[in-house]
Amino acid sequence: PASTPSDRAPSDHAYFDHAGLGRLRPVAAAAMRSALDDALPHGSAGVGPLFPARAAARRSAAALLGCTPDEVAFVPNTSTGIHLVADGLDWRPGDRVVVFDRDFPANVRPWQRLERHGVRLSWVPMREGGYRLEDVADAIGPAARLVAVSHVNFATGFRLDLDAVCALAARAGALVCVDAVQSLGALPLDVAATPVDFLAAGAHKWLCGPPGTGVFYCRADRLELLRSTPTGWFGHEGAAEVSKGPGRLRYDLPERAAAAKVEGGMYDLLGMAGLAAALAELTGVGIEAVADRVLRLAGRVTAAAAGLGLPLVLGPDAPAASGIVALSRPGADGMRMAEKLISSGIQVSTADGVLRISPHYWTTDREIELLLGRLATLKP
Repeated sequence: PASTPSDRAPSDHAYFDHAGLGRLRPVAAAAMRSALDDALPHGSAGVGPLFPARAAARRSAAALLGCTPDEVAFVPNTSTGIHLVADGLDWRPGDRVVVFDRDFPANVRPWQRLERHGVRLSWVPMREGGYRLEDVADAIGPAARLVAVSHVNFATGFRLDLDAVCALAARAGALVCVDAVQSLGALPLDVAATPVDFLAAGAHKWLCGPPGTGVFYCRADRLELLRSTPTGWFGHEGAAEVSKGPGRLRYDLPERAAAAKVEGGMYDLLGMAGLAAALAELTGVGIEAVADRVLRLAGRVTAAAAGLGLPLVLGPDAPAASGIVALSRPGADGMRMAEKLISSGIQVSTADGVLRISPHYWTTDREIELLLGRLATLKP
């Protein structure tokens, strides 16, 4: 892998918290620094070169997802993207939304708010750190309008079979909205082959982009279903022309026939410069190569933990399904184990009471060796 910020870190430190906050890639930091130093201080006289970054980022995101650029919009975070769907669909009393027990609140709370419109939730139970497709099938009844699923569980690292979930939803005529914040940038997801309807992911984790940026996907033939979405200057066709001369100011411009219509007005130019650079680097490496290394590194960590007798949430025989390796110990929460690793220079995190270890493509072999050596300090 290419050089990383950790190459400049102390030799006894390592970073394994991309499930919490991914390290901003050097190319993204450089792009943002250039925007901050060379463009924005000059106001309208210097800002022009920054605008193409959004179109470039849209092309890269589309390539990553296997969709068209018109199906991609940019949002500040995962929650905003999920709310575009939860607040945008025309709900009816009696509709049901399928949600998952112990999912991250960002993919539960927006759907819970719909209960004031007569919408009810159907819960898929978590079993042994994951979910069973038969439970998903049971939760999807005839009244199911939408399945709100996280591709990878934020705490345990369990990866759901989205192809199977989409097939189950299709039988019931239900839509599928995916929280992909724990997979996009680490695992392949081709929406041409896996027909999810909507997807949202903040860019600050596995995409290694700036916090406050994110990706929203809406399948082209589902855009018309989002009847209540933000509107603004950039959300209309020909909007860029309305302020360029007398007599051009209009309020009757049609909405854009693309997902970008939800982006509204002026956006974070600095963040978009960084996101465009991070996405370009990621697509240049190739998501298949990224996923191969992520899963191999996670597999090494899993095997080492199992060999030491450390308690793996998904079990010692479960193959690495994502970039998250989760450890837990009866009678002691993950916080104490995490604190021990962090105090020794290994940056990890906790979630829902378990210890998360999350390497990325750019994690170095030196970091892996440091981690494997220090895992022994957690040995029961």
